[in-house]
Amino acid sequence: MNEILLFLAAGFLGGAVNAAAGGAKLFVFPFLLASGLPPIAANVTQGVALWPAQLPAVWVYRAEIRAEFRNLFTLLIPAFLGALSGAIIMVNSSDAAFVGVVPFLLAIAVAAIVLGPRTTDLMRRVLPAARLKAATAVLMAATGFYGGFFGAGMGFMLLAVLSIATGRGLVQVNGAKNLFAFVIQSVAVGPMVLSGLVNWPAAVCVLIGGVIGGYGGAQLVRRLPENLVRLGVAALGVVLTLTFLAS
Repeated sequence: MNEILLFLAAGFLGGAVNAAAGGAKLFVFPFLLASGLPPIAANVTQGVALWPAQLPAVWVYRAEIRAEFRNLFTLLIPAFLGALSGAIIMVNSSDAAFVGVVPFLLAIAVAAIVLGPRTTDLMRRVLPAARLKAATAVLMAATGFYGGFFGAGMGFMLLAVLSIATGRGLVQVNGAKNLFAFVIQSVAVGPMVLSGLVNWPAAVCVLIGGVIGGYGGAQLVRRLPENLVRLGVAALGVVLTLTFLAS
């Protein structure tokens, strides 16, 4: 019963922060490791469990997504290919190899969360305007790969790429962010399920909590200041990441 409550709470928290800003796996991954799951099994389980948690947020932002879908459709292809590649490589890796790169992946996730909107500003300065379309496609493929392989903090990376691609602010592309996150996770979930590594009792509990938290998070983020949401997620994510690295 304690493990069930732990998984439900992890899913709820993860789904809420995922809809609000991204970074659910920073919260769910340490909980699954603490329950005794091996690293890759924990990563695969959370990937499958959190997959539907994006749907409530997509529904909440359906009007914004519909308005932008035609302009963003071409970016779905590199996201699809990147996610498939990342998931296939991840499920065929050893636990030792995966654990070896986890600190770097967590560092990427925390950096994306802490930088927040500044990520977009930095990318706009680096990318030449004449090559912006090709550059955003490459960045989306890289983000898809990261999402399929690990995915913590992917929401902030998606916000940055989509903001650059559309020229809109972070709040305006939050709906598209949830759509792309759902597509990337939908592609990655196939190899994860077929790997046979999913712990289904844990996945179901995290899924239930994640769907509830995802809907609540999407509703809440529309009412709170963006900086407050980002700082709250970043603070909790940094604490959990440092705890994981120290263990």
